[in-house]
Amino acid sequence: MTDWKERVERAQRGDLAAFDELVRKFRDMAVGYAYTVLNDFYLSEDVAQEAFVRAYLDIQSLREPGAFPSWLRRIVFKYCDRYLRKQRVLLRPLDAALDIASPGKNPHDEAARREEHDRVMSSIDALPDSERTATTLFYINGYSMAEVGEFLEVPVSTVKNNLHSARKRLKRRWTAMMKDSLRQHAPGDDFNERVRDVLAEVPRVSFTLHRSGKTDGLQRCPECFPFPACMRSSLEFMGEDYGFRAVEGHGSTWRLDNAYTYLMGVTGMAFKMTWKDGWYLGNPGINHLTDDLSQPYGRAFEAVGYAYDLLLKKDTAECEAEFRKRIIESVRDKRHPVIARGVVGPPEECMIVGFDEGGDVLIGWSYFQTAAEFNQNVEFEPSGYFRKKGWFEDTVSLVLIGDKVEKPPREEICRKALRWALTVSRTPRVKGGFSSGHAAYGAWADALRRDEDMPADDMDVLRVNYHVHEDAVGTAAEGRWYAAQFLKQVAEDIPDMARPLLAAARYYEAEHDLMWKIWGFTGGPARTDEGALNLADPAVRKKMIPIIGEARKLDEKAAALVERALAG
Repeated sequence: MTDWKERVERAQRGDLAAFDELVRKFRDMAVGYAYTVLNDFYLSEDVAQEAFVRAYLDIQSLREPGAFPSWLRRIVFKYCDRYLRKQRVLLRPLDAALDIASPGKNPHDEAARREEHDRVMSSIDALPDSERTATTLFYINGYSMAEVGEFLEVPVSTVKNNLHSARKRLKRRWTAMMKDSLRQHAPGDDFNERVRDVLAEVPRVSFTLHRSGKTDGLQRCPECFPFPACMRSSLEFMGEDYGFRAVEGHGSTWRLDNAYTYLMGVTGMAFKMTWKDGWYLGNPGINHLTDDLSQPYGRAFEAVGYAYDLLLKKDTAECEAEFRKRIIESVRDKRHPVIARGVVGPPEECMIVGFDEGGDVLIGWSYFQTAAEFNQNVEFEPSGYFRKKGWFEDTVSLVLIGDKVEKPPREEICRKALRWALTVSRTPRVKGGFSSGHAAYGAWADALRRDEDMPADDMDVLRVNYHVHEDAVGTAAEGRWYAAQFLKQVAEDIPDMARPLLAAARYYEAEHDLMWKIWGFTGGPARTDEGALNLADPAVRKKMIPIIGEARKLDEKAAALVERALAG
């Protein structure tokens, strides 16, 4: 088991390929060792799979990477002991009980071969524990005595002595058959797939992506709208390179991802604003953009040239089975991430990049995976991916990425996106009682006028109201800034529309700046109790209200210019 330190160190950094190599090397050893404890190869494979999953989750705790073999053995033993303590009834698959001869083989010869095999295995099982363990590990896949000793944490001389004693006890002809008999039970390559199937290095999505280090030497622009970000990450993983550009803002140079900008524009999220009375926490979600959720999804996939399926949840066992099946097919067969709403946190989009335990566990990225109120039942992998068991209850829908298809010409996509932007901006009401578009600014300002909604002695209420208010500020700040960047992209693609679109972009950028002015009254975009108390001050809110009115006027002026550009 020569130097596996480098592979272990890579796995500790979240390298799934390195861990897959470890599974490939040690799977026979793990199954063979479990067999010496449980005396059942089928159950031993199950135990070994669970042990490898636990090893991956805990691998960062291994202080000495070179000790991986013996560390893995102790994990395998722990899971064997757990099964034995449960006194689980051992059941073999039906095909193990019915030894049906394959076509073309003599049934009598096959029966004799099976009887001989069973006698060999029975003889091995009858050996003393130390001899049985050494024999099983040595013969199951040609491991060396040194490798067996490293796994068992015993000297090579001990392994050699145990093998010598075992051979003396066994009949000579059975000794020759041990290798073939044990290797029949060695797990194949599908063992790795059963342990885990995870897409490696899918780019992360997060509210704090812009704080997590530089990419291409530049700080990333914020990407706080989940669906466009999940689409951007999926496209990047699948090799669709839209590139980036360097932009100036807030005294720094930033990395602006072209794919995210494009998706913010074509989905309409860059032009969205909604407000529901009662200080509703879900205002920013894409599900309130329009009465028809297939609109933003369909527009996004058409614009990037992929088919897609939208599956809505039904509370039935059949629906759960279908969701599980489609996720496994997407990850295992298509090698595509799945975009899901919910799973971890509120019903907003997250990424499913893998599955475990036959789909009982989903693996991926969520904007809310580090939020204490949402991750009580969530584990984390060394790569940073979340692991969620019992995921179906918290899942609302799936968006499955299909095959690549021909997309419309770029100009057609852009014109269609601009018309959709006007619809989003000018629709005053959407389902569920939400004020929308330009009308939402008035509803937001009206809420800030109600002093009775801001009890200075009730921090729980103030925190919620402050959070809702901040969502509105952030939606306008980031959304309109990306609206401006999208219009600049379109102006490059369609020069005849450049003049009115660039003028509209300036209005959207001015609106973005107004939101920073509002943030200045509460202490900035960081959400603190001090900010909530500042919002409770009637004098502070009185200063905000006319700024919100000014932002609405800028939004309306920008929309008029977009309309002029379309009229041509």
